[in-house]
Amino acid sequence: MSTGHPYVKNEKFRKSCPISIYDVAAVETWLEDLARKGENPVCFTGSRVDLLLDEPWECRFRLQPLQRWKEALDPERVEAYRSMGWRLVGQLGPFWVWRCDDPNAPELDTDPVVQGEGYRYLKRRMIFRTVGGGLIWLAMTAYFILAVALSVASLENILRNASWLGFVAAPLVAAALLTILGMQLWLDARNTWRLWKTLTAGVPLERPKPYRRQLRLGQLAWGAALVISVLNLVVSIQNLDGNPSGWDHAARTVYEAGERPPVQMVLADLTALDGLEPLRTEVQEKSLPIAPEMYAARQSAVLPGGEQAFLQTAYYRMLTAGLARTLTAELAENRAGFLDSRPELPLDPIEAPALDGFWWAEEADGIGSPEQFAVLRQGKQVLALWYTGSADLRTETAYLASLLEK
Repeated sequence: MSTGHPYVKNEKFRKSCPISIYDVAAVETWLEDLARKGENPVCFTGSRVDLLLDEPWECRFRLQPLQRWKEALDPERVEAYRSMGWRLVGQLGPFWVWRCDDPNAPELDTDPVVQGEGYRYLKRRMIFRTVGGGLIWLAMTAYFILAVALSVASLENILRNASWLGFVAAPLVAAALLTILGMQLWLDARNTWRLWKTLTAGVPLERPKPYRRQLRLGQLAWGAALVISVLNLVVSIQNLDGNPSGWDHAARTVYEAGERPPVQMVLADLTALDGLEPLRTEVQEKSLPIAPEMYAARQSAVLPGGEQAFLQTAYYRMLTAGLARTLTAELAENRAGFLDSRPELPLDPIEAPALDGFWWAEEADGIGSPEQFAVLRQGKQVLALWYTGSADLRTETAYLASLLEK
């Protein structure tokens, strides 16, 4: 008789049990359906079933719980079951699995109450497992919440360090992982409790028991676990690429020296501030869900006296004006977000009618032109500057405001 399998007859392969092994009647029905399809369960490894392709066969499977940790079966019990037509297949998790090919052979358990007494060890084990697993789940949840809280403590840090993939995928990976682990823990505890209550109430187990819904949920969980693994791998690889602690993490270099910036970019320019042609210009762009448009630019030139002029700008177009206000407040606390390693230098508010807000500070080291730091906000747009040159940024508010009008 043809089995209709793509495998060769008598070839072995392995399947993971797609349903909770603590739903005993459902697992028994699933094993019987495998044999009915010509996939003969021959042994078990953990929760995986080793199958041997054979002719389809009608048979019964029964699961009996272990009575203690690493229980060794009594040979007399094995022989007594064999005389009844039942033979041992192996151990599936905390259960012994028995098989009977004789439809007229008696059942192994005929009294549900007596059968339920055999689950006392499994019940105690499940209580410890649920409590221990629940504590681990709570610890993981607390860890992820703490990690998120620390990462969102500074909006500027998010904009500097995050990428689209990390911003979206990392929380989804954590949430999906916690959901799968929590659901698995809850389902196993629920199935064990229901089994115990049913048997101790003197109600026989329902056989055959439908398991298709559990099967679909199991397949969905396995698929979700695969997607989670792939996303986690991609995020990890991306974090290894470049400098994940810098502004340019997940950014793209738009142009470098010798090129002119695209007109649509919001960038301050040394040509407008000092009338100098930059010797070097570099711009990078980046985008996040909360900041659809971001640019970081660096320019340098030489002043007539031989001193170097330097300009670094960071532009953010935030998703909302509220986010722009939050970012502005953070940047104004210390050097517009530049040179965080130095002692704090808060920026002072400067009146600028053309803008929603303008903050400025100056720092001189006695060598060359003083360093100026400024932050501008207009609606959803924020522009931060770090500048060394001959101009005074406080008198250039009209020019700087015109940049945000683009």
